[in-house]
Parts: sequence; structure tokens; C-alpha cells
Amino acid sequence: MRSYPLNLIRIMPAQGSQRVARLAVASARFFYLEELRMNLVVNGEAYVAKQPESVAALLEEMGIGGRPVVVVLNDEVVPPSSRIACRLREGDCVELFRLVGGG
Repeated sequence: MRSYPLNLIRIMPAQGSQRVARLAVASARFFYLEELRMNLVVNGEAYVAKQPESVAALLEEMGIGGRPVVVVLNDEVVPPSSRIACRLREGDCVELFRLVGGG
């Protein structure tokens, strides 16, 4: 049995006639599953993101989307204006720092 990457789903025509069965192998299609979870490292700990579209989506998922935080992605600071466009990849290292005032 051939193994496929975990983030692929194989779509084949429904079975019915022999002709359809013969065409099934030739016309099988593969589609990436967009909703799959992504393994990240957040503040030094393993974290599985459910909606890993962007840094902004990660912050919303973690419940800190509206708070003032500094985001460091793979040793580079991500400014707030770039968080929506900044995409995450499997295994990325994210560090989050909260701003704290005091004297």
C-alpha cells in the first residue's frame, strides 16, 4: 500500500461499473486539506494550531489577538501591520512577549 503525506486527501470517482473502476486509478485527484493542524513551538513549548493561516490568526486562536504583544517569528520581529500577511509554516518557532509597564 502506498503512503501519502498526511496533509493530502485522495478523491476518487464513485465505484459502479467496471469502466468507472478502471478510470478511477487514472483520474484520482489529490487535494491539500487546508483545515489540518500545524505543529509549532510557542514560547519554547509544543503547540498545535487549529487555524494556522497567519500570525494574526494564531493570536486570535490563543485569545490574545487584541492585546499589545511583541511577536518574534523564527528570531525576527513581526510588526503588527504585517501579522495578517505573515504566514506560518510547520515547525515555526514563535515567541510572544507582553508589554508590561511599571516603575
